[in-house]
Amino acid sequence: MIKKQIKILILSLVIFSANSVCAFSVLSPPYNQSDHNFNKLAMRVYNTGSPYTYVSGAYTYNALPLTTTMSGCKLISIIRRTQGFPKPAYWAIENYKICGGNIAEVKNTNMAGWDNLPKGIKPVINNTIQQARQYGKATANYYGYRIIAKTGAYVGTVFVYVLNGIKLEEMMRF
Repeated sequence: MIKKQIKILILSLVIFSANSVCAFSVLSPPYNQSDHNFNKLAMRVYNTGSPYTYVSGAYTYNALPLTTTMSGCKLISIIRRTQGFPKPAYWAIENYKICGGNIAEVKNTNMAGWDNLPKGIKPVINNTIQQARQYGKATANYYGYRIIAKTGAYVGTVFVYVLNGIKLEEMMRF
């Protein structure tokens, strides 16, 4: 009788633990804890100030220095794409705030997409793009969102990054 109760207890603990781990990883997978390439690339971009692309197996990592805060911290986003899955739903994105050579904050995110951004932000993005075409780069703020626009190597190409706090919400090319 006691053996049976112990078996049921152990079985229920295993099932509960598995469900908890699965639910947690679906809601907020800690990419930088399971894949150390994220942290290494973030520190590389922090030290060099340049974007970096790294390929490892089926993954392609794009590490982007986005901006520097007023306090001197750097915001860096790393996007891991899986080969054969071009859609953002298959991307893992980690956003870093690095201050004084130390990782101060890490948040993962999924791209919101143009259609899921606040409606009032779209005219602000369009104005920021026009300013970047004139001056080479431009930034704007909209109710907690930060829009960063930079011209590319090709004439007329503008890269736009939309941040919500340190989280990269959308990345576009115009």
